[in-house]
Amino acid sequence: MKDINKILDDWNCDGITLKKLALIHGGDLGATLKCYRQSAGLTARELARQMNITPATLSNYENNKRRPDLEFIRDVSQQLHFSADTLLKKI
Repeated sequence: MKDINKILDDWNCDGITLKKLALIHGGDLGATLKCYRQSAGLTARELARQMNITPATLSNYENNKRRPDLEFIRDVSQQLHFSADTLLKKI
């Protein structure tokens, strides 16, 4: 019989592991943003450049030190190809 923890650790859908999915649905906006950025294969510096913000600003968003505005949420969701509702539920 397979170990359930091993199955859960190995579960992966579009680059998002089950553990990351738990963070997303746990209400952590910063972790959700970081998860989608990493799943897109982007560094924080690359995404910041694409979004026309400083890497420090993106870091503040990912570490929940600042909340992004609605325009940023709309733009980043389009850039990373996910629903803006995913982040809006975390605010």
